[in-house]
Amino acid sequence: MDKLKTIFHPIFVFIGVQIAWIILMAIWINWYLKNRQDFKDFALEIQPELFATDLHWVILLEGCFLMMVILAGVYLIFVYWNKQARLNQMQSNFVASVSHELKSPLASIQLYLETMKYHDVSREEALDFVETMLADTERLSGLIDTILEAGSTEPKSMQLQLQPVEMKPFLLELMAGYQRQFQEKEFDARLEIKDAPTLNLDKQAIRMVFNNLIGNALRYSSRGVPFTIRMRNQGKYCEIEFADSGIGLSQKDFKKIFRKFYRVQNRESQNIEGAGLGLFISREILKNHKGKIQVFSEGKGKGSTFKVFLPLNGAVTESVSLTP
Repeated sequence: MDKLKTIFHPIFVFIGVQIAWIILMAIWINWYLKNRQDFKDFALEIQPELFATDLHWVILLEGCFLMMVILAGVYLIFVYWNKQARLNQMQSNFVASVSHELKSPLASIQLYLETMKYHDVSREEALDFVETMLADTERLSGLIDTILEAGSTEPKSMQLQLQPVEMKPFLLELMAGYQRQFQEKEFDARLEIKDAPTLNLDKQAIRMVFNNLIGNALRYSSRGVPFTIRMRNQGKYCEIEFADSGIGLSQKDFKKIFRKFYRVQNRESQNIEGAGLGLFISREILKNHKGKIQVFSEGKGKGSTFKVFLPLNGAVTESVSLTP
C-alpha cells in the first residue's frame, strides 16, 4: 500500500504526465514529417494551387506551440496545488503547536489554583505557586502577542514607534531579565560589547526580536552550555550576534527557518515548544527597520549563530569592553 502511495504521489504523477506529453508530441512530429510527402502528392493530384509548403510548417509550429501551452498550464496547476498543499500542512502544524502551547500553561495554572483551593499551603509555597503562574501567564501573553504580530508584519500595517535607544543598557536590561532561566538551565551566558551605539529603533519590536533569539537558544540547547551575545559595529550596521551551543542546523534550513510556520523537523526538536512564527516575525521587524538577520551553523549538534544587523544611521557610538 505504501508503495502504491509513493507511485501515485502528485510529484510522480506530474512527471509522468509531462513525459507522456513530450513523447506524444515527438510521435506526432515524427509521424507528420514521415507522411508529409504523401500529403503533398495527394494535394497535387487533387488541386495543385491549394498546396502551399509554408502552410504545412505553420500548422506544425502551431501544433507545437499549443502543446507547449498545455505543458505550461499543467506545470502552473501543479505549482499552485503544491503551494496550497504546503500551506495546508503548515496550517495544520501551526494549529497543533498553538493548541499545545495554550493547553500546557493553562493546565499548569489550573493545577496550582486547585492545589491552593483544596489544600493548605504555606506562605512560601503559595509565593512559589504564584511565581510559576505568573511565568505561565507571561508565556501565554507572549504567544498571543506573537500570533497578533504575525498578522501585522506587512510594511503597510506595521507602525514603528522609533526612538533613540542606547544599546548597552538595553542589552544589559534584557540579559538581566533572563537570569532566572539562565540559572535554571545552568547557562554560561556572556555579553560582550565592543561598540555601544545609540540607534533609532522601535524598542518594543526589537525587544521581541531579541527575546525570540534568546528564547530559541534556551529551548534548543542542553544544560550547562555557553551562550554569548556580542555587539560591534560593522560598516554601516550595528551587528548583534547570538551564539548558542545547541542542536545546530543543516544548511538546507538556513532560509527555510525564516518562513511563516516553518519548524525544523528532526528527532531533537520534535518535542520542543514553539509555533514557528518567532523567526518570521523577527525578520519582518528587522526589514521594517532597514536591517536584516542571518544564521550560521556548522551542522547538527554544533550550535547556531544568529546575526542581527541594524543600521547605524549616523548614530553616536562609544567604545567599551564588557564581559560580565
